[in-house]
Amino acid sequence: MLFFNRLQLIYGHRFTVQWPDEQTVKLARREWAREIDSLGMEELEKALERAKAKLVEGDGDFYWPDVGRILGLARESRTAAHKVFPPALPPSEAVVSARRKAGRQGLAKVWQALGGGHVE
Repeated sequence: MLFFNRLQLIYGHRFTVQWPDEQTVKLARREWAREIDSLGMEELEKALERAKAKLVEGDGDFYWPDVGRILGLARESRTAAHKVFPPALPPSEAVVSARRKAGRQGLAKVWQALGGGHVE
């Protein structure tokens, strides 16, 4: 009950568009009851706060109330597929040079195998 009340406060009109009457809200509550009940109050609060922050940031995935996606925010442990990794440093000049040399050698072998005239 609390979860859907908070969703309504966070999403306002979009909540009432998605669930226009008490019957549809009741059905949604029933559908998601097991997942919601499996989380503690702190986890639900964390999920709702994270959803609100993403909504404020303009994250399109959270523009509409998506119960499953919001409940997923409560999970602390995430697999690598869910993490955003920072960009790696660009390769050093030595690495770039070694890759170019290996590429040229590979192409030379291909040209030689094909009987081409390209020789390095």
